[in-house]
This record gives sequence, C-alpha cells and structure tokens, in this order.
Amino acid sequence: MNDYRAYRSAELAEIYDAVYANSIDIAFWQTMTAGVSDELLELGCGTGRVLLPLARNGHAITGLDLATPMLERCRVHLQAEPPEVRDRVMLLEADMTSFNLDRRFAQIYCAFGTFHHLRTTEQQLACLERCRQHLLPQGTLILDLFNLDPTPGSINGDAAADVHTTAGIVDWTNGRRIRSWATLLDHHRILQRNDCEVTYEIIEVDGATWRLTETFPMRLVYRYELEHLLARCGFRIVALYGDYDYSVLSDESPGMIAVAKQINYDAPTWTSTY
Repeated sequence: MNDYRAYRSAELAEIYDAVYANSIDIAFWQTMTAGVSDELLELGCGTGRVLLPLARNGHAITGLDLATPMLERCRVHLQAEPPEVRDRVMLLEADMTSFNLDRRFAQIYCAFGTFHHLRTTEQQLACLERCRQHLLPQGTLILDLFNLDPTPGSINGDAAADVHTTAGIVDWTNGRRIRSWATLLDHHRILQRNDCEVTYEIIEVDGATWRLTETFPMRLVYRYELEHLLARCGFRIVALYGDYDYSVLSDESPGMIAVAKQINYDAPTWTSTY
C-alpha cells in the first residue's frame, strides 16, 4: 500500500495548477507519445497537467491518482474540454502500487518525479510489477525522476533545515500572485529519504500575504539502483536522458528519465555512457 499523502486539499490542488501551469516537460511528453496509437496510462496524473494536452493530441488515456482533490480538479478541467477530448479520458482514484485495470496499455508513464513518493523498495517493486502486468508486449514504460544530489550542503542532500530553492512568482486569480519555494527539513541517509516542505505564499492585491505548506517525504533513487529495480520486474532500459531535451545523463543533469521495455521484447540494446 502506498502511503502517498501530498496535495490532499482542494486549495493546494488549485495552487499546484497555477504554479506548474507552464512547466517545460509538456513538449517532451508530446514527442514521446507521438507515435503511440494505443491507449496510454499516466501514474499520478494529478490535475491533468500532462494528461490533458496528450488527450487534445488525440490519445486515449487513463489517468490514475491517489489524491482525491487533484483528481477532482482534473475532472473540472476535463468538463471544459470538447466532447471528443472528454471521451478519450478515463480518470481513476487508485494506488499505483496495487491497481488492476484488466487491460493493457501501449505506454505507461510517471511524470515529474512522482515515483519518488514511493517510500520503500517494496512499494517501488509493486508499482513496477503492476506496470509490467498492464503493458502490451511491445509497450514502453517511462519514469521521469529527479537526478538528486546526496552530497552534504545541497537541497537534495544532508543539508540544514533553512536551505531552500525558490520557484519564483506566478499569477493566480483576481490579481493575486503566488510565490513558492521548497525546503529540505531532514535527510535520512540510510533510508534514502528527504523530508521536504513546499511553501506557497499568496500575495493579495493589497500586498498582504498568507501561506500554505505541504510536507511530504521523497525517496531518493539513483541511476544503477533504478536499473536493478527495473530488471527485478522484467524491464531493461533502452534510453536514459538527463533532461527534457534528450541530453545524456550526467552529474549536472537536473533529471533522470528512463525509457524501458520488457526484457522479453527484442528492443535495441542501450549502452551506458558511464
């Protein structure tokens, strides 16, 4: 059972929408799904930030999420879409470690670091096994992870509680704006877990401010650990990128995007650059 517990209020779901509305990964997902004719499955679809642009492009897609407020907001967005887009989408409140949909997909993807919310190896393996059971024989699994830095003094490593990164200021509603930043509260080296807090500061038209915070753990996953997790569940990596521009994974890469196929499928052999 997944103990994911982020974004469990309607207000935080609405704020998430505003803060991440212009994220740079949409073009990447549109390219990765361009040649896929059968149905897609998104794990952790949230408010539909990635799902809806893909549905507009003609893809039949199922979105799965455990956070009720995020799914409710996605349904609101979906109702504003044309009938042909609405007909392509199915939304389910379900756990990505234990879902059973009785059908298979051409591509399953997990965007924007959502896989890091799985806190244990058992949860990670359960999720990957569910993916294997739900993929078509030649289907593709894509995991979009952060290239987390474990070194002391970094936001992703063993840092003091006051270390944070700023995500900037975005417009919200009725002239209000949102300033957001992430704070590392604690790092558990043996557990490979960061306790993170995201703060959203709402700036009213008159300059008054108020804050909402969201606290959650994130499990660090490293390059060769990921390869072994996938192999244990019958997958092998066929491409590995360091960013949404398809650049080679390096120490400086902000992300770690793994494209995997089932081992019994004769996909081209991928060679590590390390």
